[in-house]
Amino acid sequence: MIKDIRSYKLCYEGISDERDALAIKGLAEHPMEIVVTEIETSDGYLGYGESLAYGCSDAVQATLEKILKPLLLGEDEELIGHLWEKMYKATLRFGRRGIVIAGISGVDIALWDLMGKKTKKPIYKLLGGSKKRVKAYITGGYYSDKKDIDKLREEEAYYVKNGFKGIKVKIGAKSMEEDLERLKAIREVVGEDVRIAVDANNVYSYEEALEMGRKLEALNIWFFEEPIQTDYLDLSAKLALELRIPIAGYETAFTRWEFYEIMRKGAVDIVQTDAMWTGGISEMMKIGNLAKVMGYPLIPHYSAGGISLIANLHVASALGLEWIEMHLRKNDLRDKIFNKKIPIEDGHLVVPDSPGLGFTIRDEVFEKYTCK
Repeated sequence: MIKDIRSYKLCYEGISDERDALAIKGLAEHPMEIVVTEIETSDGYLGYGESLAYGCSDAVQATLEKILKPLLLGEDEELIGHLWEKMYKATLRFGRRGIVIAGISGVDIALWDLMGKKTKKPIYKLLGGSKKRVKAYITGGYYSDKKDIDKLREEEAYYVKNGFKGIKVKIGAKSMEEDLERLKAIREVVGEDVRIAVDANNVYSYEEALEMGRKLEALNIWFFEEPIQTDYLDLSAKLALELRIPIAGYETAFTRWEFYEIMRKGAVDIVQTDAMWTGGISEMMKIGNLAKVMGYPLIPHYSAGGISLIANLHVASALGLEWIEMHLRKNDLRDKIFNKKIPIEDGHLVVPDSPGLGFTIRDEVFEKYTCK
């Protein structure tokens, strides 16, 4: 039985001045900010989940405390699917995406962590998975006043030196010509055997994305992520038809219903989603299986704390996925939230075999990183 639910707003202040295109075009770069959900059962188990909270942690926490918690207290924590539907239906008038689904995501991940701990099995095995390692590509190449072309080349060479065979670079904040020069410089230093993807963070118009996509094709770019706003699915489908380069996205969509429309319309060639904001592990599994049915590859998105990264990794194992996204930007909410490091072997994330998520939270985390 669920005895209590607690939530914690965590912020990391050590983020550098690195920015993506969305930040430079007038919208603030999100802080490294998450909401962690802690669920306690009557028999003494604790489960942990993570919610998307890019500058909106107050609202996410309020949703957890005032709306979701009263729905869940006294319920059987093992009825994960039932509890997901209860939360989703109860928030009909104001949910469906955004902050409410972020709150549900954190609860769902925590419930799966609990289930694993109670059964003494890692989540990926509960989900039917067997894959022990998943290839990681590293997202970097952010814009910074301190990062010239030489610094950019050094950064990307570092990723490759550490065994990663895929990298992703931010585009869209500079002119197309400048971004293409950045990509050419990176290709020179990483070689032809490393996959290079790009991420425009939704800033292009359709016409700009079409023009840039054609230029990217000449550079043998792996995929073109979120070229336009997620709302314009028909235009994204036109891009996918017009361009040879695969269109990837849209991590900024929520739940299986939005992703069904994305796939039905052919708006992408590669599906990207994230357990911390699409509805948790339960919903990410549904989206992943839907992608399998409809013939789309899925690559999990990642951009926040360690809990969501590991949740995505369990799903990647369960679905037998080839790739997962990873960052190496300085981030204590990824690197210092657990009592042990997230293992990386030869460019692969190692799927944990301990119960639940497979990691325990450091005792001092909630005090040390509480948002001011």
